[in-house]
Amino acid sequence: MAGAAGGGPASLDLLGALPRVSLANLKPNPGSRKLERRPRDRRRGRKCGRGHKGERQRGTRPRLGFEGGQTPFYLRIPKYGFNEGHSFRRQYQPLSLRRLQYLIDLGRVDPTQPIDLTQLVNGRGVVIQPLKRDYGVQLVEELPLHVHTLCLLFVLSQSLASLLLHLGTRLS
Repeated sequence: MAGAAGGGPASLDLLGALPRVSLANLKPNPGSRKLERRPRDRRRGRKCGRGHKGERQRGTRPRLGFEGGQTPFYLRIPKYGFNEGHSFRRQYQPLSLRRLQYLIDLGRVDPTQPIDLTQLVNGRGVVIQPLKRDYGVQLVEELPLHVHTLCLLFVLSQSLASLLLHLGTRLS
């Protein structure tokens, strides 16, 4: 029974007699590789594989997008101002409620006074640069970890106003 399963001494003797497989004695199956015949004058001689005259041989092909004499696609389509007035749009610095609570905890912002842009800038909470079209602060609805103080804020967004009222903040 042991010999039939392949675990007997006869199979071990057979394995000992067979040659070991290593990288040194591996070779492809016969007929699987075709040897490339390389005569001296056929591989890259004469025209060097570039064909006969013209821009293919000389390497002077036209630029990408050239359509051979007709008006190219990017010039056929009319212009449209997708970014019209982008240099005049007002930008607002984002200020999260978590950052506002952090400024209050540090003592940079006084919660007894109305928190407006001057108090935030003087407390170094935000940096406003008029030359970069910064016109104010946009409150972001990121909940603080804890709310210690009641503060007076100027808010524009309805969803943010309802969130702040739920947290116990007085709004004007």
